[in-house]
Amino acid sequence: MWRNCLTAAAVIVFAVSGALAADKEVMGKLVRVDAAKNQIIVKTDDGTKTYDVNDETKFIGPKGGVSDKGIKDDRLVAGVELKLVVAANNKTLHEVHIPEKKSK
Repeated sequence: MWRNCLTAAAVIVFAVSGALAADKEVMGKLVRVDAAKNQIIVKTDDGTKTYDVNDETKFIGPKGGVSDKGIKDDRLVAGVELKLVVAANNKTLHEVHIPEKKSK
């Protein structure tokens, strides 16, 4: 009896923690980059959002390569459309998907 209860409780805990820890994808138009504060500000359907960037944030180019320049990548210009992978805390970015640089 106790074993069944403990098993059920463990399953519930894992299911709830997995749902809470899920990242989410957000599409937005870049407003600006604040490299000094390690923040990216984007305009989404829900309004203007500020997201934090850390050493673990990956900046991924259009062909899947990871940018060595990170937040200082020259493709991060105002108006560019970004796909962001936001951590469960809804504040920190895990990934920033950067589109191809527009030629002039």
